[in-house]
Amino acid sequence: MKTDLSLCIVSYNCKELLVECLRSIFEHVAGLEVEVIVADNASSDGTVEMLRADFPRVRLLAFEDNRGFAAGTNAAMAAAGGEVLMMLNPDTTLREGAVQQLVAFLGERPEAGAVGPAIFDPEGGLQMTCHLFPTLWQTLIRQLGLHRAFPASRTFGAYDMTWWDHSQPRRVDWLSGACIAVRRDVWERVGGLDEGFFMYAEDVDWCYRLAQAEFERWYLPGAEIVHHEAGSWADASRERIIASHRSMFRYFGKNYGHLQEVAVRLLVAWGALIRGSFWTIMGPVLGEREAFVSSYETHFRVAERAAAMEETWRERRRGGLS
Repeated sequence: MKTDLSLCIVSYNCKELLVECLRSIFEHVAGLEVEVIVADNASSDGTVEMLRADFPRVRLLAFEDNRGFAAGTNAAMAAAGGEVLMMLNPDTTLREGAVQQLVAFLGERPEAGAVGPAIFDPEGGLQMTCHLFPTLWQTLIRQLGLHRAFPASRTFGAYDMTWWDHSQPRRVDWLSGACIAVRRDVWERVGGLDEGFFMYAEDVDWCYRLAQAEFERWYLPGAEIVHHEAGSWADASRERIIASHRSMFRYFGKNYGHLQEVAVRLLVAWGALIRGSFWTIMGPVLGEREAFVSSYETHFRVAERAAAMEETWRERRRGGLS
C-alpha cells in the first residue's frame, strides 16, 4: 500500500511528551496513509516498553546507545517508505490539518525542497523557527544584544525574522528541525543530516545544503504545531547552551571556512566574557545569580569552549586532516 507520509521521531528520555505527540498524530492524519517511526536513543525512562505495549502501530528502532538527533533521524528516514518524509520532535503535538497542509504544499510546488509549520509554545506564543543563515554580522548583533533591544528592526531582527509578523507563507533560509517536511526525492538527492552534529545546527546545515542544491525552503503558517521545547534537556539547560554554541562553531567551519569559524569563536568568547563579568558583579545585586541565563559560570563556560581553537573544523582530505 502506498504511504503518503512517514513521520520520523527521535526520542530520548521524554516518554510522557512522546505519548502526547503520538496521540496527536493519530488524531490528526485523516485522509493520509501514514507510518510513524520512532528511533529511540537508549532511553532509560521506559519509552521502549511503553511503545511496544501502547503503540503497536509505531515502528520502533531501539538503539543501545545515544546516537544523537542527526543519526537517529537518518536511521528513521532510511527505514521510511513515504512519498513525503517528516522529521518531528517528540515534544510536539499536531494541530488539526497541519500535516495535510504540509504534504499538499510540497505536492503543489516542485521547486520547494522543504516546508515547515508555524510552531507555538504551550501558552500560545509563536516560536521563531525560521531564520536567515548565520553570518559574522548577525553573530556580532546577537553578542551585543541588539536583536533583543530592536526586534522590529529589519537589520537587528534579521536572523530570527522578528521584524515580520509570520502571517503569510514565505521563502526562508532555514527551518527548525522540530518539524520539517521534505519530499523523498529531495532527501535522497541532498542526503541526510550530518551526523557530525550530535545535536543542534544539523537543521541549519541541512537547509544550507538544500539551498546549494537550489531547493527552496518555505514557512507555512497555516499549518500549526505546539512545541514543548527541550523535552529531552529539561534538566540540562547549561549543557544545552554550550552544545548549541559548539554546533554553530562547527557549522561555520564546515560551510564558511576555518577563518570564519575562528572569527565567530572570538566574537562569542568576547561576548560571553563581557556578560559573565557583568553578572559576577551585578548578579547578587539584581537577585539573578541562580538563573542559568544570567549565571556567570555559564557565560565563562561558553567563553572557554569558544576559545578552544583546537576544536575548529578541519575539512577531511586525502592523507588525513588539513
